[in-house]
Amino acid sequence: MPVNLGGRRLFSHFTDADGIIGITEIDGYSLGIGEQVIVTELRFAQGINSFLASEPGRIFVMLLGTDATDSQLMNIGVFGEKQKFVIQFSEETAFILNGIRILGEVPSRSIFSIPGGTNLKGKFLVTRVRL
Repeated sequence: MPVNLGGRRLFSHFTDADGIIGITEIDGYSLGIGEQVIVTELRFAQGINSFLASEPGRIFVMLLGTDATDSQLMNIGVFGEKQKFVIQFSEETAFILNGIRILGEVPSRSIFSIPGGTNLKGKFLVTRVRL
């Protein structure tokens, strides 16, 4: 059964196991492939990849979902271990509930961002998508 994360567009942040622990405090390795868990808080640090970012420290998010292929992710700069886990949230949760505006960095390539150091409260879906 699909999880309702709120209205508007659904954004994803792909990351590795360390990212899942840091952002959600969940041990990503405890999840099986395709397994999902709902969390109520996300704590993003400052981003470290400045390529295509309009400001230093921004965190990249995209409109690609859990079904994104390796090639789709590589085309937007998400490689290797960073393809294993995805955190999803709605634009509505980010903006209306938390006052965070999602910025289109390169919308034609599905590259958006939120400010580094963003903390979000609401309903968020964490999925392990690859081994």
